[in-house]
Amino acid sequence: MKIGFLHKVNTTPPQRGGSVHTYQLSHYLARQGHQLLALDNEQGSQFSDCFSRSLSGLRALISQSDLLYLRIDGRVGWEVASLVPGLVKPGQPIIWEVNSTLDELKVLPNPMRWRDRIGLFLRAFAARSAKAALCVSAPLVEYAQDIGIQSAELVPNGSDPEMFTPALSDPTLFPGLENKFRVLWAGSTNYVWHDFDLVLNCARRLEETDICFIVLGAPPRQLSGAIPTNLHFVPPVPYLEVPKYFASAHVGLSLYRTIDWTKYGFFFSPLKLFDYAASGLPVVYTNLPELDRVAAPFGRKVDVGDVQGLAHTLRDLQRDRSLYEWLSDQARRSVLDYYNWNRVGQQTEQLIQTLIAAT
Repeated sequence: MKIGFLHKVNTTPPQRGGSVHTYQLSHYLARQGHQLLALDNEQGSQFSDCFSRSLSGLRALISQSDLLYLRIDGRVGWEVASLVPGLVKPGQPIIWEVNSTLDELKVLPNPMRWRDRIGLFLRAFAARSAKAALCVSAPLVEYAQDIGIQSAELVPNGSDPEMFTPALSDPTLFPGLENKFRVLWAGSTNYVWHDFDLVLNCARRLEETDICFIVLGAPPRQLSGAIPTNLHFVPPVPYLEVPKYFASAHVGLSLYRTIDWTKYGFFFSPLKLFDYAASGLPVVYTNLPELDRVAAPFGRKVDVGDVQGLAHTLRDLQRDRSLYEWLSDQARRSVLDYYNWNRVGQQTEQLIQTLIAAT
C-alpha cells in the first residue's frame, strides 16, 4: 500500500514531539511492507519516494498515494490541501493524526502567521475531507468530532522500551550529583502551559536537602530571583541521546498550569510522560484528567502550583524505597504492555486497512 505522509518537519534525526511521532510510526509502517511517500525535505530512509516541495511535487505525491496521512498540530498545515480543487483524488481516504487544537495559537510564543489566521476558519472546512482521525488524547477526540470528523479514535502516544530503558542508567552524566536524589524535568521553560515556576519554587523549598532538580532543556528567558543551588540546567541534547539522561534520574516531572484558553482543557499527550515510564521513573504529574488517566498507575499527582505537595511527594518517594520500586516497575510495565509505539502503529495500520477496504 502506498501511504502519502504530509507533515511539516523532517523526522530524521527525530527532534521534538512531532518528528518523534512520525519517525516511530513511519518506521513501523515501513517494516510492515508499506510504501511511504513524502516531500523531499524528508531524509528518512523509511520513505521509499520523496517528491519536490512544490505544487507539482505535491500533486505527484497525492496522485500516487492510496491513502493520505496528515499530521495536525497547533498551527495550520497540509490539511488545507484538500480544499484546493482537483488536488485530492475523489474518494481518496484521508486520515488526520490530531495532536492539538488551533487554540494553541493564542499562547504560542511566536506571532501568529497570516496563514494561521486564515486557517482558523479553514480547518473545519478541511475536516470534511477526513475519513477518520487518530487523536492522541481524549479531549482531542471531542475536538475532532466538533469540527466534523465523526470517526475519531483515541490513540495515545507511547515510548520505545528498547530505546528508553533503565539499563542505560549512568549517574556520572550529572557530575557532582551522583549521590543525590535526582528529579528530572524535561521540556521547554518558555511555553506558558509548562509550570517551570513550580519546579523552581520547589527547588528553593528543598535547597537544604539531598534532593536535586535537573532541567533537561534551555533555561527560561527571564528568571526572577537567584537560582537555587540544587537546580541544574543541562543543555538540550538530540532526542536519540535523551534515553541515557532519563535512565540516570530517579523521578520524572510532568507539571503544567491550568489551561483556560481552550474549552478542551489539557489536551496534550506529552512524550516525556511515556519516556519517563519506559526508563523506569515514577512520575509526579499535575492533577489534570488526561494526565491522571494515563499516569495514575505509575505516578503520584499534585495539584496545580502546589509547591508543598510536590515537596512532600518527592520526600515520600525518596524515603519509601518499596513504594519507589513498585511505581518504577509499574511505569516500565505500562510501556511494555500498552504505551509503546508498536501499539500506536498497530492501531494506525488497522484503521488504514479498514479505510482502504471500504474505498
